[in-house]
Amino acid sequence: MNTSRKGDETEAIILGRLMGLGVSISVPFGDSDRYDLVADYENRLYRVQCKTGSWVNGTVRFNLYSSTVNEEGRVDSEYTPAEVDVYAVYSQRTDKTYWVPIEETGNGEMRLRVEDPHPKAPISKVNWASDYAVAEQFG
Repeated sequence: MNTSRKGDETEAIILGRLMGLGVSISVPFGDSDRYDLVADYENRLYRVQCKTGSWVNGTVRFNLYSSTVNEEGRVDSEYTPAEVDVYAVYSQRTDKTYWVPIEETGNGEMRLRVEDPHPKAPISKVNWASDYAVAEQFG
């Protein structure tokens, strides 16, 4: 499956999960905005960037940037708080959707820990997936 199709499927799953929790969703017309959806919940609008999470060593990993190709090659563009309010991440492995505010992210990628880390791993930097479960945010 090509990446565009995979992204469309992820977006549809996230849209359905949010609507199932009572969140009103708007989809921007065209493909020129940095966000994929607008979520309306309790009189607040959120610009949502949808991401497909991949499974890496007990974590759900997702990119904090978009990639495009131009005549010079691949171009990665990080998202900013002026463009996006939150990442909604769907993981096929966990069959869960996660809601991650942009101010809680860094650069490059983020990992949400599902399984316990190695006993010698530092726990100060662990982002537990359960803390970001979309059902917890809108439940």
